[in-house]
Amino acid sequence: MQFKVRLFDPAVAQVHEDLLTGESPSELTQRLTAAGHVVLSVRRARPAVTGAASGGSSSSGLDVAWWCKELRTLLAAGMTVVEALETLHAQPLGAARAQVHAQLVDGLRQGQTLSAAMAASGRFPAVLVASVKASERTSALVTALDDYLRYHALLDRLRKQLVSAAIYPAVVMGLGVLIVLFLLLYVIPKFSRMYADLHGPTSAATRVLVAVSGVLTEHGAAVLAGAALLLAAAVVAWRRGMMLRAAQALLGRVAPLARQVDEFRLAKLYQSMALMFKGGYALDEALGHCAALGLGPRMTAGILAAQHSLAQGRRVSAALHGAGLTDLVTQRLLAVGERTGNFDRVLQTIAERHGDNFSTFIERATRIVEPLLLVGMALVVGGIVVMMYMPVFDMASSVR
Repeated sequence: MQFKVRLFDPAVAQVHEDLLTGESPSELTQRLTAAGHVVLSVRRARPAVTGAASGGSSSSGLDVAWWCKELRTLLAAGMTVVEALETLHAQPLGAARAQVHAQLVDGLRQGQTLSAAMAASGRFPAVLVASVKASERTSALVTALDDYLRYHALLDRLRKQLVSAAIYPAVVMGLGVLIVLFLLLYVIPKFSRMYADLHGPTSAATRVLVAVSGVLTEHGAAVLAGAALLLAAAVVAWRRGMMLRAAQALLGRVAPLARQVDEFRLAKLYQSMALMFKGGYALDEALGHCAALGLGPRMTAGILAAQHSLAQGRRVSAALHGAGLTDLVTQRLLAVGERTGNFDRVLQTIAERHGDNFSTFIERATRIVEPLLLVGMALVVGGIVVMMYMPVFDMASSVR
């Protein structure tokens, strides 16, 4: 278990923070005190971003893809692993990265393997650690880093597509809400004073609109406070992952959307399996590591079931199909892998196929949702403007 420990060093009269491993805070405090350290605080370290889920920046501030590229460049130039990590540590890259590199260098000097040092730091995705561990059997660390970078590129491409598709709807919704608030808080109150001088009838929709505007205007401070609280709650929920879990639960109840989410998860699963199989893992062992990818309870249960079936000697295609992790095309591709033994290429092909399916869905959904949102916001704003001017039209009609 990882803990962040603040220690006071009497020799130099300085306070520093380390990431240490212990069974519990009390056990770690006793051990450090017995060694002569002054312990100021011990708190549970945040878990690293799970594996493949991100492949990018972890909560430590370390960009894992950047780290792989830099390490790969130095190793390809002829440096040893220790020399490469010492070189990275010597660069002024910030305290977070320096701490990670220092932990890795210390671990290697103590006789740990690179994968063990990476796992002990708690800052690297599980898939990368597994790939590096596999490369230690074959002395092919550069190849393992290249494979992980390809894995990261696939997930990053899918993630960027999803974010890009969400930007336009968010902008349209945000501008629409601002326009509506401007009309309700500034324009309609001015019109309502004019309506008061009119002795003709006003429509029910206009009266409702004026009443809503009046409530918002009279209780503006309360409305702003409520909006601020909602925004703060949304930020907290986002940072704690509550919004993501809620969105996943909502998507899981809509069958067409749930299938597309599964496409993304299957792309991640098969890309991870390809990465580890190429590094020397058996498929059942690779599936064991993939169970920690955070693919949701249903898919995680399927992964564990498939691993159990493979351990009992079932064929790969039958085990994965029985666990609900294949469709017809995937099952036949796996059968080809069983016949040819070229599983790494087959798994890569399956991952790319699921990734392309998800990309196609995002592109089509974007083409449909964007105009619908634009039309919807135009109808809302246009409806408010029409309701504002309806009494004026009524007055003009009565004058005639």
